[in-house]
Amino acid sequence: MIYVIMGPTCSGKTLAANMLMDKLNCDAINFDAFQIYKDMNIGTSKLDNKDPHYFKYHLLDFVNPDKTYSVMEYQKDCRKVLAELLKKNKDVILVGGTGLYVRAALYDYEFVEEDKIDNSDLEKFDNHTLYEMLTKLDEETAKTLHENNRKRVIRAISMIRSSGISKSSVINSQKHKPIYNDVRFLFLSPNREELYEKINKRVIEMVDNGLVDEVSNLTSKYELSLTAKQGIGYKEIIDFLHGNCSLEDAILTIQKRTRNYAKRQVTFFKNQFESETFNSVDELIKAI
Repeated sequence: MIYVIMGPTCSGKTLAANMLMDKLNCDAINFDAFQIYKDMNIGTSKLDNKDPHYFKYHLLDFVNPDKTYSVMEYQKDCRKVLAELLKKNKDVILVGGTGLYVRAALYDYEFVEEDKIDNSDLEKFDNHTLYEMLTKLDEETAKTLHENNRKRVIRAISMIRSSGISKSSVINSQKHKPIYNDVRFLFLSPNREELYEKINKRVIEMVDNGLVDEVSNLTSKYELSLTAKQGIGYKEIIDFLHGNCSLEDAILTIQKRTRNYAKRQVTFFKNQFESETFNSVDELIKAI
């Protein structure tokens, strides 16, 4: 059986995974897009490497922060680990907060082979012009994106230009079903007010535990990849270190962005997966 533990940030996913690993005597695979990075520990709430559960996790803490790591790479790596673990006739736990990662790994999610072409010319256009370009090329995809979501609009245009295939045609060709048998999706859905209170408290704890020093050391050691640099907590502390805001303002921004991220996670997981919903970690563990 594959158990997928999902939920918004600060909902107790890691605790649930650790308890379930003990109960089932099995390993876990991380699907958090930022916990894959080395040296990004405090800001990602990564499991301490002194915790005995740490060594039973796969795809955790293994990519240098100056490297770009794609969803396609995660799909390949996760399916490889799954094959190895399932051969042992044991249960496997997937745990994390990046819904697209687990979607790509477990579903008939296909990536299009693209030729490497220079799309830098797209950067000169404003958001409205880019959105109009995408609408002409792939109206169906354009309808799913906001005009100001510049990164994804450019990505959709680039995909067509480099492969000749639109994102919507790829999505429509898929069955949107898991490619593995015996998968249980377990969704942690705590009370929103309590969740937001935990998020605010966790951010304060991160700063108290040395988040500023962690980011300072990171930026002195690595030329952070665009993905790593955009991690909530890291982007804001970098702004503070550059003198663009006070530490107090950085903390408030991290709290706000984390709450917004948690809200988006809940929406994605509820819309993309048919899952069993639990209000607490204990409730989830008792159901297995």
